[in-house]
Amino acid sequence: MTLHAHRGRIHGLVGPNGAGKTTLIRIVSGLLSPDSGKVRIAGTDPTADRRSAGRKLGLVLADDRSLYWRLTGRQNLEFHGILHGLSKRVAKDRADRLLSEFGLGDRDRLVFGYSTGMRAKLGIARALVHDPPVIVLDEPTRSLDPIAATEVCVVLEQLATAGRTVVLSSHRLEELERIAHDVSVIIGGRIRYSGRMTGLRTDGSTVATVLEAMLSEDQCPASDVTGTGQ
Repeated sequence: MTLHAHRGRIHGLVGPNGAGKTTLIRIVSGLLSPDSGKVRIAGTDPTADRRSAGRKLGLVLADDRSLYWRLTGRQNLEFHGILHGLSKRVAKDRADRLLSEFGLGDRDRLVFGYSTGMRAKLGIARALVHDPPVIVLDEPTRSLDPIAATEVCVVLEQLATAGRTVVLSSHRLEELERIAHDVSVIIGGRIRYSGRMTGLRTDGSTVATVLEAMLSEDQCPASDVTGTGQ
């Protein structure tokens, strides 16, 4: 089954722990090579041309692993902008704009002193500093309180509205039901369903209920039920 994430839409990735969601994100980002199949980021194969694919992709990892805590927020954005080939002036301008857009313009301090919500926003801003058309996030709201998580979801909706492709891995199923347009269910390294969120639960059931049913099916060796993406 093929997973298609579309421009201007939020595509959710769901599945139990160990299902392969983070592995898929690492393949998409070029950190791992796929055993089979193909990956394209806005037409570019990250395995064959990681540098070009990296220009088209913004990656947000869980637990702030892409931020330097002993730099300020602005310094982080400028540094990553230069790493992506921006001039110092352009990197500074984009850092200023992103900090303002994310409500961090007046909070330029060492990341070490940021709240978890502020670090989550800064991580997304860092992924956008080179202006990629695609942004992939691995559980960006995992450690956030409900208010901070809601603020991050608003940011993601704004990114999709602006025309970016947003791929979001999350264990917060109610969160995905609220903001995702499309969803892919991954179980045991296989995509069991990929398509519109509404198509996953046409009978009015929740994503959690459908996921539980799919997991139950996987316990039966004779089961081979596959959803069809719309």
